[in-house]
Amino acid sequence: MKSVLGRLNVPAALVVSALAMGCGGGHSDGGSNTGGGGTVTPPVPSEPLVRSAGLVYGPPTTTPGNAGNDTVSVAVLTQSGVRTLSTTVAATKTAAVVANLVPGNLVDWIPGSDANGVAVPPDAAQTFNVILSKKNSTAAQFNLKKYGAAVSRHDNAPGPMVAAGWVYGKTGTTITVGDGNTVMADQAGRPYAQPIKRYEETYAVASDVKVFNVNTADYAKSTVADFASIPVTANYDYATTSRQSAYLLFDGNYLQADTAKVVAIWYFTPQSTTDGKPVWDVPTLSTMLDDKGNDPVSGQPFNKINATTPTTAPYSRSTEPFEMVKNTMYYVGDNEVASYLLKADMGTPNDPSDDKVIKVDAGWPNSGYQYWKNMELVGVDPRAVTDIWLTHGHSDHYGTVVEQLKMMDHAGKPIALWASKEDAVGVTADLQGNVWNIAGALPASETVIRERVSHSYEYDKWYDYGNVQIMVIWSPGHTPGSTNMLFKVKNPDDGKFYTFGYHGGYGFNGLNSPTAANGWLRLSFQHGFSYLQNTLDVDFVAPQHTNQFPIVEVYQALKAYNRDPANAGAQLTMMDAMRSKVFDSPAIGGVNLTGEFSNQLEKRRSVASYAASDAANATYKSIETSGPFKPGREAGLTAVSARLLDDGKIIQGFVGPQNKNPRFPLLANGITTSTDQYVNDPGGYYVQVAIDVQDTAYKGYIPEGFTQFSPGLNASIVYKGGPVESVHAEKGTFHPPEYLRTQRLNSLADAQAVLATIGKGQTKTISLTRASEIVVPTNVTQTFQ
Repeated sequence: MKSVLGRLNVPAALVVSALAMGCGGGHSDGGSNTGGGGTVTPPVPSEPLVRSAGLVYGPPTTTPGNAGNDTVSVAVLTQSGVRTLSTTVAATKTAAVVANLVPGNLVDWIPGSDANGVAVPPDAAQTFNVILSKKNSTAAQFNLKKYGAAVSRHDNAPGPMVAAGWVYGKTGTTITVGDGNTVMADQAGRPYAQPIKRYEETYAVASDVKVFNVNTADYAKSTVADFASIPVTANYDYATTSRQSAYLLFDGNYLQADTAKVVAIWYFTPQSTTDGKPVWDVPTLSTMLDDKGNDPVSGQPFNKINATTPTTAPYSRSTEPFEMVKNTMYYVGDNEVASYLLKADMGTPNDPSDDKVIKVDAGWPNSGYQYWKNMELVGVDPRAVTDIWLTHGHSDHYGTVVEQLKMMDHAGKPIALWASKEDAVGVTADLQGNVWNIAGALPASETVIRERVSHSYEYDKWYDYGNVQIMVIWSPGHTPGSTNMLFKVKNPDDGKFYTFGYHGGYGFNGLNSPTAANGWLRLSFQHGFSYLQNTLDVDFVAPQHTNQFPIVEVYQALKAYNRDPANAGAQLTMMDAMRSKVFDSPAIGGVNLTGEFSNQLEKRRSVASYAASDAANATYKSIETSGPFKPGREAGLTAVSARLLDDGKIIQGFVGPQNKNPRFPLLANGITTSTDQYVNDPGGYYVQVAIDVQDTAYKGYIPEGFTQFSPGLNASIVYKGGPVESVHAEKGTFHPPEYLRTQRLNSLADAQAVLATIGKGQTKTISLTRASEIVVPTNVTQTFQ
């Protein structure tokens, strides 16, 4: 039986050295050989030993031995054939070793001193490392050859590459693997000369490739096969629901990607299945699908078909990457969750050592292959990333962090991982000096992420990276440690900085109705939106999800515009396509009143606040109807003194069509996302102001054990405590600034009339509803007295 090393694409000296060592993981003793004439022959340099790889097809067995050791044996399908591997480990480590030996796992190991032996590394839990995990035939998995999962690094050298996907083509010497996602035409209906295949790669196959038919219904029935037996998926049509999935092992690492060949293939039966739903570059349910007609498979209109969740079908949310600011800022996410890449140049000529490549958020688990491919398509090697900045502890945003960390570790490259300590560790205090004991959102099971976090954010300060500057704002609500970010990016075309607003905790999921645990989060959620509206000056929106703001549709509209032959001599950029102000908002002094970022914030601020939520969603209970109400305001406040801390702002109700830009045909009417459109209220206005309300009960947080009746639930709730405005208050501040707004005003003229009565530093008398809305009397000019 040949050693796996014999097949690796490595120098002959490596094979000779490894065989001489019996693959035991040792090294040459470094001694010299003396030849004739006394000439000293230098020792042959020790070459790194490469870890082997194979697919587990039977459950492991454990045999107790003496001296507190166990022998672990497992059946695997390897590049050198069917083998039963054995290793001896301390009994205290057996459970950790066995945990990785699940049938369907593609694992790697250090070859032992005999053909079927496995050496135990210093960390016994890494005796077998899981590369990919098949589990069952319905699990769709994709992995690029050059990026993503690979055989583990060992002896200071990267391991061989691994790929995964559906088989779409085969010749006598090649195999084509992809996810079946093809795009035939742009959003304007102009066909491409060649269909765009989002992820598809063709690999050279070694003449002695080992092939296995792996039965995921009963792994014990897996068999040795041959290359000719591998089925090919019938075609690319999304109605083809039966797809042939496979894992592939190469004979070289990522540094040898151009010459590496496939040396082992594991193809799976029963075949994987898909749901037969169409996929699009733009998000499902997008208004850009309104004119696409009906799906011939289901008969439903294309714009009514919601894609399968990306956790089980990542291919259903694929989209292409695009440049947002020339050579500096890129969108590299999918069509559901956004991820951004920032290339920061510190401006030191001929010295890139202090430059950074910053990736913001890590997207869905299983979708890494898309993100790595997108990064490659914009000219960035994923291993060039220097920093990952996470926004909060939910898996659709940290999902590929561990994969990226492994990829960097395999390459021997450092990477900094940034996160909020409030989600990674928990909320222990606020800026006002209150002490808390609130768990963060990052699950306890994510030990790798928690251990690898190297930087916790300092809030409300600019991190200066030359042409890129970032500010992080703690904004609890969506999770205890949710963060908002501002990206100030220099446009090389005009030398000016433009600011992108990124709301890192926009979803209202988990906050629909007041509970003991989420009361402070509901109030913080509402506060955070108003705080951002009043304090930030933002040029453009960088959404976290594509149903929050139509960033992907904007790009597709731009692409369609630029592909129009009539525009061949007048190509435009994302800076041209993105709107800073809402096109249809009223103009004051020639400037539209409402910014696109403020409008995006208003959508979810309204969802949390107003009774319309209760009427539109049976599971929603708004703050207005159900609380929590700030302590002491359960019946509202009448004629209370308040000091104004800014000049106030007029906030327009949410305008449904976002990024309306008549310059681009597909954006002529804006893009209306399907989520929460019931809050669409462009005819409503509010005056919102930073204010110090001189009441005696409320101090900017919910006290621990605070009990309050919820009219909407018709029940009392004992709330767990947590910070609200105190997240931004200076230590010792008795009254942290609140950002309160009036009740709805029916016209811009009324809002202007109210705004004209107030100014920073003034002390006014106001009345508040139980939801801390500023009461508007019949004569609106008497709102502030």
